[in-house]
Amino acid sequence: MLDQRHGVEVVDADAAQRSDRLVVGDVIMVDRPGVAVAIWAADCAPVFFLGADGRIIGAHAGWRGLAAGVLDVALDALDDEVEQAIVGPTIHPCCYEFGRAELDLVAGGVGADPTTIAGRTTAGELALDVPQAISSACARREVEVAGIGDCTSCSLRYFSHRRGDRQRHATIAWLEES
Repeated sequence: MLDQRHGVEVVDADAAQRSDRLVVGDVIMVDRPGVAVAIWAADCAPVFFLGADGRIIGAHAGWRGLAAGVLDVALDALDDEVEQAIVGPTIHPCCYEFGRAELDLVAGGVGADPTTIAGRTTAGELALDVPQAISSACARREVEVAGIGDCTSCSLRYFSHRRGDRQRHATIAWLEES
């Protein structure tokens, strides 16, 4: 498990496993069966990319990471054909009021037009559509998004900083022996 910093640093799961404390980074990769990787989140998106060779890359994709290109960094680290992406629970536009300047930064980081990743909150305010931002970045890289989790703010099953929670949940992925 990583201690995320909303950046683009890549960590190998073997190095993280050998450490006696949390390793700092926002992208973690594993290529051995039986090693679980986890992404801490509350409203940021945990994204897992599954490689054709069986490797998994996990990315912590908050707005700052998306703006910095964390998804491209993760996909570049998985230098083979990516089978698909799975997005865990994350904040959705219904609950994520967002500024125009920050929306432009995210659009640049995912390679999308700002209008394609903009949404509206339930109150009608400008919002960032995190699932759409991730889908846009994946589509640009020809990666299928196989699933997107619930809105962390709408669902009481997950923690949400927007809803006032201070805790975080983890989304976990691992390879099974074949």
